[in-house]
Amino acid sequence: SEEFDLANYDQDRCNDLAKAAFGEAFPIQTMVRLSFVVGGGKLVRQKYSDDLPKIFMSALSAIGFSNDDSAACEADSGGKYKYQHDTGKNLKFVHVFPHITAPQHSPGGGEEGTAANAEDQQRQSPEDKMLRCSLEDFERLVEKHLPTYAQRKSLLDSLKTRVSRWNAIDEKVRRLERLDAEEDAIYNDDLDIEEVQEKEKHISMSLEAMIEEGKLTTSERTALLAMFDEKRAAVESKGKQAPQKLMDMIQKVKGCAPIGLPPLKFAKEIRELNSRLGKLAQIEKASKGKYSLDELKALGERPDIEEALMGYRERSRGWFEADEVFEERLQACLRAGGVGAKKGGGAAPPQRPVSAASSGGFTAVSGGARQVRSKASAPTTRNAFGALDG
Repeated sequence: SEEFDLANYDQDRCNDLAKAAFGEAFPIQTMVRLSFVVGGGKLVRQKYSDDLPKIFMSALSAIGFSNDDSAACEADSGGKYKYQHDTGKNLKFVHVFPHITAPQHSPGGGEEGTAANAEDQQRQSPEDKMLRCSLEDFERLVEKHLPTYAQRKSLLDSLKTRVSRWNAIDEKVRRLERLDAEEDAIYNDDLDIEEVQEKEKHISMSLEAMIEEGKLTTSERTALLAMFDEKRAAVESKGKQAPQKLMDMIQKVKGCAPIGLPPLKFAKEIRELNSRLGKLAQIEKASKGKYSLDELKALGERPDIEEALMGYRERSRGWFEADEVFEERLQACLRAGGVGAKKGGGAAPPQRPVSAASSGGFTAVSGGARQVRSKASAPTTRNAFGALDG
């Protein structure tokens, strides 16, 4: 961990530092933590403004970084920061975990085979992360990133698909049939298929537990009842009696009171940025093309606000979350802040269209929170921390 002192830094210097130091990924393979002193006790307090922690963290947020108290020296913490008051040192820190990417090597450099580097790990989709992590990490990630039944059901479907696909290829191998390139890659992947099956069992048990505990949203409850009733009808149409376990499940679901969807992770930031865009729209409407210098300066900030808003929206999206569910959470966020909620994000500018093919909340959505970096120009420097000198 490297430590840097931000004594006497103001908003402009923090903005310049964030862009210069963290605007591009670091050419390294292992995550590092960079610690910035932003305050302290009586002996050093005069060197830092009271708002410095907030100012520096807002500068980081403006270039696409996010606040995460669980961030650590691991690849998937890239693009995150967290605040700490170290009572032992009597200093206040903002710890930054940069985006990282493996350095490029020349053909004769003897460093071939680095494709599976830290950048690849950081950019893995949620599906890949859940497939390839250890069982211990799998359980932790489920609790952290998959709070709803629908998200876990989408993950279960993904795991089942992978196991089924591998088994089908294995049958071809046993029959001595030729594999195509895609099948060969799947079959010879170092992924432990037995471990994937263990993960499948774990997530199935967690789904049953959520039904037992009544942890279902309104749409999840409706979709489950429809699915269970369909299964019951199919069995009874053959002149058989539906299994008691199925009937018990139906009663459990009917008897549960629906819970609300989890709030957006960056709800506060999204509401604030939407509000700022709304004020800019009011300026345009009232001024009718005749702006003061202050108004022009405010309007000039719109591209940065729009990009920061898009970043917060993307990082608020849950793993394996259906588009229509995220849209519902977004609208709830905007209504809670008194923002005129419109499809696509209230006062936000026109954005990438949302594919909302409804399926009761069980649609597996690829990807997840993507890091969005500011396009604002920043000084180029070989040493990312050259801006600290002087």
